[in-house]
Amino acid sequence: MENLFYASPEHFEENRHVEITGQEAKHITRVLRFDVGDTVYVSDGLGNIFTCLITQASKKSVLLDIKEVESHEKPETKKVLAFGAIKKRDRLEFAIEKAVEMDVWEICIFHADHSERSKINQERLQAIALSAFKQSKRYWRPNIVYLDSLDEVFNRYQDFKPVLAHMNAKVERPGFLPAKKSLLLVGPEGGFSNREIELAKAEQSQLISLGPNRLRAETAVIALLAQYLFEN
Repeated sequence: MENLFYASPEHFEENRHVEITGQEAKHITRVLRFDVGDTVYVSDGLGNIFTCLITQASKKSVLLDIKEVESHEKPETKKVLAFGAIKKRDRLEFAIEKAVEMDVWEICIFHADHSERSKINQERLQAIALSAFKQSKRYWRPNIVYLDSLDEVFNRYQDFKPVLAHMNAKVERPGFLPAKKSLLLVGPEGGFSNREIELAKAEQSQLISLGPNRLRAETAVIALLAQYLFEN
């Protein structure tokens, strides 16, 4: 499975046919030069990988017959990453890409007390997450959620055990994930506010340190996720 392509679930016809459109179709036909009769692999982002044969091909649409289906159950361990919105676009995009590669179940971007508010290009972030999903050959495509505060984050993920990366070096070192469903929290560039720390404590969050040095927000994302990379 050298290349993996994506089609949204509504483009599949009863596990018999699938149509790929837009940039994905252009990538198949114009960039990689696949043509009628070639075999390609397509994901629906819901745990299924389809082995398909191209029957029609143009730069706008590729029609395929489905020959085989490989299905995967949802993982037992679900890691949700929630981090304060990063103002600089390239750093925000980097954090999204690496989070997908490092196996998060869902990504939540929220406006923290110390976040610098800026417009987020949600369509572009979805495209970056999709590219990382295909590149890393994952079975389940992570969703991206946007919330207005840490309070909303805790409300949405009430069934998840929170783990918060705190700049205070005296808190705990990372250990094992506290639960099969864990919420991993990273603050914005200015860190969490005192109010947010107290809120996290009230929500029974585990506070952990990522080391003695102050990290950029996107570095903290990677450092936190790396602690739990092999817990699936």
